[in-house]
Amino acid sequence: MGLEGSGGRIYFESISFLMPERYRFDGRSRNPAKDEFNTLLNYAYGVLYSRVEKACIIAGLDPYVGIIHADHYNKKSLVFDLIENFRIWAGETVINLFAGRDVKQEHFDRLENGLTLNKEGKALLIEALSKFLDESVRYSGRNIKRGDVIQFECHKIANGLIKEA
Repeated sequence: MGLEGSGGRIYFESISFLMPERYRFDGRSRNPAKDEFNTLLNYAYGVLYSRVEKACIIAGLDPYVGIIHADHYNKKSLVFDLIENFRIWAGETVINLFAGRDVKQEHFDRLENGLTLNKEGKALLIEALSKFLDESVRYSGRNIKRGDVIQFECHKIANGLIKEA
């Protein structure tokens, strides 16, 4: 766990260094985010969490049964396990929004202790993430939408569990 934390800190420090100076940030922040990057990233992760949970249910997997993350009451441990494979998609989408200079101060509302995305900010992110997930990628020898990879991966796990039973 120490290596994962250290790697994460280096990763986010590097991303912050690449941001326009106005949008640089000090590591990860949540509930609420302290800066624009983390505000967008948290919302993108939320979208991916819901997609992974839906894919688990469709594949017949219990989202609450964890493999890597420990089972806890009312915690979707399997969703936490599987989201790790797809977090990079949220990061890439958010970084591209900043690189394209699409992010504006008007996309955020100030809270007492952080920031939140407003309606326009959510629309910007959802449009960019949807476009990214709709792009065709090569998967298991065929072209599919990137977002469908989540469903295929959940089915692969479910089918593997059935074969083991």
